Amino acid sequence: MQKFWIVMAYVSALVLGVQQQGPEAVEIPSEPSHHQVLQNEFIRVFDVTVAPKATTLVHIHHSDYLFVTLGDSDLINARTGAQPAPLKLKDGEIRFTPGNFSHAAGNLSDKPFHNITIELLKPSTGVKNCTDACAIPIACPAVGGQACPNVERKISSDQWTVVSVYMPPGSKLEKHTHTVPHFVVAVSDLDLTQDVGGEIRHTKIPAGGYAWVPAGLTHSLTNSGTQAARFVAIDFGVRSTGDQK
Repeated sequence: MQKFWIVMAYVSALVLGVQQQGPEAVEIPSEPSHHQVLQNEFIRVFDVTVAPKATTLVHIHHSDYLFVTLGDSDLINARTGAQPAPLKLKDGEIRFTPGNFSHAAGNLSDKPFHNITIELLKPSTGVKNCTDACAIPIACPAVGGQACPNVERKISSDQWTVVSVYMPPGSKLEKHTHTVPHFVVAVSDLDLTQDVGGEIRHTKIPAGGYAWVPAGLTHSLTNSGTQAARFVAIDFGVRSTGDQK
């Protein structure tokens, strides 16, 4: 019961803050929890961390955006002009949110709320969550009982596709070509080995790390770590049948 009243007091304070700050909502780069880390013709990316029991300033989302949650989260989402709503998110969860609104986000947890927010700088049409036949077939030779990677379509539009990739230790994505550019967000720590035309490249990216990859890359990818590798990839443009992720 005490926890309930604490939460209600927190929500009331958040509502009051939104009502007071709504007309003066800040642009995202001016919101202290949002840290811009990348921008190109397709996206503007923010690394977002909200401290435990803290609330962001009311800020404006002019553009549609995607976000990748890093760690389980317990939030209050307070849109200007609307009642605050609870929002529970799972580690690695990916969501699309249409723009043209302002809000504040309150972190109810005892742990920091962390996500990577990807603003989409070009209009998105035909956006839909994948609900049927979402697994993307990939080549996986049966060698020594080695587990195969899993690549699953999560969200798509006429302009981009979001996939989630899971690679058990030692598993390999066979040689494939990325015909379109893509943005990668690491959900777990990544310890990967790439074979790019015979050149071996070792790549380590911590959970929450990210990378922009231009079109035209042909490579194979192996999880060299001792733990499963999990990451999200957003392809920009029309995928070819040769793209595995």
